[in-house]
Amino acid sequence: MKVVRCSLCCWLAVAVALVGAGSAVAQGPSAKSNSASVTPATLQRQFFDAIRAGDAHQFLSYLAKDGVNVGPESQHSSREQVQQEFLAHRGLYCKLFDSSCMQAPINLNNSARSCSYRELLTHSENVHTAASEITRNGVRQAVVVARIKNDQCPNHNLIDFVFNLDADGWKLFSIP
Repeated sequence: MKVVRCSLCCWLAVAVALVGAGSAVAQGPSAKSNSASVTPATLQRQFFDAIRAGDAHQFLSYLAKDGVNVGPESQHSSREQVQQEFLAHRGLYCKLFDSSCMQAPINLNNSARSCSYRELLTHSENVHTAASEITRNGVRQAVVVARIKNDQCPNHNLIDFVFNLDADGWKLFSIP
C-alpha cells in the first residue's frame, strides 16, 4: 500500500508540474519574452528579432500603457497613436519596418535614401548589437543598441532603444 501511495503522490506531483508547464507554453513566447526576469541581453535578442521579422504585434507588446517617447526631440506618442500608425502603415511603422513608406525630407546634398530599422538590421554589411542595464532615478533601464554599417543608408550608424522595467516587464521608454 505504501508503494501505491508514493506512486500516486509522485504521479500527482508530475501532473501538477505538467499542468504548470502547459500553461506557460499556452501563453506563448510573447508572454515570457517581456517578463521582469528577462535579462537585457535576452531582451536585446528578442526585441531585434521582432523588428527583423517585421512582427508589429510583438513590437507593440513592448509599449507601455501610457505610450513612448519617439525621435530625437522625444515627442511623446500614446499607445493608441502608435497602434493607429501601425494599422495605417505610416509614421513609426514605416521607420521601424517598411522603408518604402518612409517620408523623409529631401536633402539635395545627400543622395542617401532613408531606411527602416528592419532593413538596416537585415540588409547591412555589418551589424553589432549590445545591451546594458542601468538604474536612473531609481528606475531600472535597459539600453538596447545596434551599430550598423550600410553604404546604402549611411545616415544610420547607431540605433538605441531605452526600456524601463515595470510590473509588466521591460517596456519601451524611448525610440530613436
